[in-house]
Amino acid sequence: MQRKHIFTLGREYAGCGEGPLPFLSNIAGPLGRLQGELHFRMDDFCRIHECVYKEIHRIDVALDQLNPQPPPACGDMDSPEHHRWARLANYAIGVDSENRRIRAYADQMIVVGLWTIAEQFLGKVYRGFVAFRDSVDENGVNAPYRWDHFVSSYEQLGIDLAALENYANADECRLVNNAIKHDPVVGSRLQALAFFFPHLGKDLEALQLDVQRYVNGVSDFLGSLIEKANESLDPPP
Repeated sequence: MQRKHIFTLGREYAGCGEGPLPFLSNIAGPLGRLQGELHFRMDDFCRIHECVYKEIHRIDVALDQLNPQPPPACGDMDSPEHHRWARLANYAIGVDSENRRIRAYADQMIVVGLWTIAEQFLGKVYRGFVAFRDSVDENGVNAPYRWDHFVSSYEQLGIDLAALENYANADECRLVNNAIKHDPVVGSRLQALAFFFPHLGKDLEALQLDVQRYVNGVSDFLGSLIEKANESLDPPP
């Protein structure tokens, strides 16, 4: 069965399930340019995964059509027919194994890339917020870069990151990103999450990560952050 590539708001397709929430109304607020930038960044980013998955599917289809079958006289291990079949079968097994590794690696890199986007926009929104509030040049605003510093810095702005839309899935993406970069196995911190609970000690490459859920989480989380920042900077009447 063909696995689905990830998608964002502008690229939903039939049978793929639910995607991110729309936050395009944020464009009308003080930090609207960041919502527009986020929209196109996520769209382009999901296209990378789509291109990889389409290529993997193309190869999978070719392997299915190849479908090497042993010759009728396969009992003769030295026959030319047996050698041809063995080479073809080994080739098919090797390519299939390669496809599986690439798919797993692509999913892991999507997780890392998603949290990179999250950190970038956490910094962008913070700088934009302070610059608008204080009427200063955004380039002169120092933004935090560590997660705990983001949490405390946004608290000082009156924004609780843990209360934002789809925070749980965004935070899970953050934790999986950390594991991928430093120790790509399911440890105690990941096992505390429902998806990873049965998989303690397993290599992350052996698991089919729910990357669409992380796309939704990061997209919703950042859209909600921009929404809260806009409301704080320009309260509705």
